[in-house]
Amino acid sequence: MTTQADAIVIGAGIVGAACARRLSERGLRVVVLEREPAPAAGSTGRSAAGVRVQ
Repeated sequence: MTTQADAIVIGAGIVGAACARRLSERGLRVVVLEREPAPAAGSTGRSAAGVRVQ
């Protein structure tokens, strides 16, 4: 299998998905690599929705 892309995004969490979408909106061919079986399955999917101020 051969895939050509202009950009590769590693990780399909909220930031990776947002980056991939923005790049594709600009006309780039984007490939997203994710090790989990579904997007946002890492810290994005397990978030307790807490905001920590430092």
